[in-house]
Amino acid sequence: MTLPRPVIVIGAGGHARVVADALLCAGTEVLGFTDADPTTWGRSHFGLPILGGDGSLANHNPSTLCLVNGLGSINPKSSMTRRRVQETMMSNGWVFVGVRHPSATISPQAQLADDAQILAGATVQPGASIATGAIVNTRAVVEHDVQIGAWSHVAPGAVVCGDIRIGTHTHVGAGATVRQGLRLGNHCLIGLGAVVISDLPDSTTVIGVPARSIELKK
Repeated sequence: MTLPRPVIVIGAGGHARVVADALLCAGTEVLGFTDADPTTWGRSHFGLPILGGDGSLANHNPSTLCLVNGLGSINPKSSMTRRRVQETMMSNGWVFVGVRHPSATISPQAQLADDAQILAGATVQPGASIATGAIVNTRAVVEHDVQIGAWSHVAPGAVVCGDIRIGTHTHVGAGATVRQGLRLGNHCLIGLGAVVISDLPDSTTVIGVPARSIELKK
């Protein structure tokens, strides 16, 4: 998916670099990054400058370029930060666009929000629905008729089997597997390599094989 306008990536960490690389692979012009950390300003990633903080966007016109959310998400809390930053900028007139790595396999019968991110080697099958702000990361598999809720993240190598409903701000950890037909609530956290075999209510954290619920320390 080549975007018709140049983009700036919000954030300059690991996920931002992955996103920028995917955009470049798809033929999109990337002008650079913004970052909240002043020590990064003036540096670059593979020739793309870190332009400054988010205030540097004042030097650009929202009608001539778009933004891409480069903030990573490793749990429900960080996905809330990701959402808050994007929604604040959207309220100031900015448009956020998504990412489709050219090596991803995306069914024409899948429905993707405009700002969803589908990264290298990922698979999205027929009937799947990927909501706004969601990430399907490297080599993740989203099978047929799955619904991924807004601001949720299917991490690298995770497999979400068919006919699953995932709520908002839920994180499916790297290498995890979710059995077909399940319902996962909002703000859930599925640990690395976990195998989920039963429905999860809201705000549940699970680890292990089979996955079991744990309480995180405050």
